[in-house]
Amino acid sequence: RDIHIIFDCRIFPFNTDKHRTMKSTIAFCILACLPTIALAFTATTIASSLTRSSSSLNMAPRYDKKAERWSPSSDDESAAAGYDIWGSLLRQGPQPFFQRLVKPDDYDQAVLKFMAGDKVDRNTAQAEMDAYLRNPNDWAYTRMGGYKVDYLTINKKQVALTVVWSALILTLGARGVYCAQTGENFWAILGLTSKVAECVDYNACVFDVTD
Repeated sequence: RDIHIIFDCRIFPFNTDKHRTMKSTIAFCILACLPTIALAFTATTIASSLTRSSSSLNMAPRYDKKAERWSPSSDDESAAAGYDIWGSLLRQGPQPFFQRLVKPDDYDQAVLKFMAGDKVDRNTAQAEMDAYLRNPNDWAYTRMGGYKVDYLTINKKQVALTVVWSALILTLGARGVYCAQTGENFWAILGLTSKVAECVDYNACVFDVTD
């Protein structure tokens, strides 16, 4: 005798003569419905992603025409949400570092404007701004050419170069200040001369390498 089981509007034959069990039939039905379940799950995921994207666009930084200033619309867009001034130094060297140190408000306004224009998060906008401050021409070239450059990830080679370059600049700067105050020849540290400059008042002999 044939027994029929109704599942999801389909009739599947169940033949007792072939020793088929109820469990195997139900399992087959479930497997038949998996594509439908997967499609429904995918549609839900896409809808949720679109909702989050739309929400993030609505939460972009706002521009106040009266005050002529950009302002964050959430804590995720504030300066505290991005990486600090040392992150700028490690990524792009001293140019963005000193810009943030001397003109922090101008830097913040530029970052907020970039966030609103390109619809990116705080860290990405800061990384782009740091790259621009380091070399505006290269940054503009890659942007106009449509090249995708990851400015956010710290380049270890760049960090090493920045550390060496910064140490050299600081050493030479400190040496120059010392020589200007004491009148000692700048090159005396290299053994080229050990004489004290005789014309400190005119600063004419501080860098003189002759005896």
